Amino acid sequence: MPSRRFKLEFYDPDGVKHVITVDGQITREKIGKLLDMVELMAGTPKANAAALGLSTRKFDRLASTIFSNLKTSEFTSTEAKQAFESSFNEKIPLSTVSTYLVRLVDRGVLERLRGSDALRYRVKSEEPRQILPLRP
Repeated sequence: MPSRRFKLEFYDPDGVKHVITVDGQITREKIGKLLDMVELMAGTPKANAAALGLSTRKFDRLASTIFSNLKTSEFTSTEAKQAFESSFNEKIPLSTVSTYLVRLVDRGVLERLRGSDALRYRVKSEEPRQILPLRP
């Protein structure tokens, strides 16, 4: 997996801006830990997309929506669009969502699956590496 930079910005209830930057391999677990930290810092009862609601980048907000609401199932770009719009009460074009989903696939965060009627996506799971036993 190529090295990437992921930047997360949010404000806590006191109005303090927090910026977290990760350089290197970005995995599902790392994103999950970051969202947990946002939950603690922002004082939200549950880590969800609303915790990042003050982010100015739609890409970041869409990614957080996917990790918060859609990480346990397969979804289409239309379902991702609907989740974003219900989380942020803001419209986003389907073409923009599709572009961002392709970028997340390219970064190794999502998997793209061919469905019978449409492309489907899911959060890429980290597969445990098999440890080979030593031979005597």
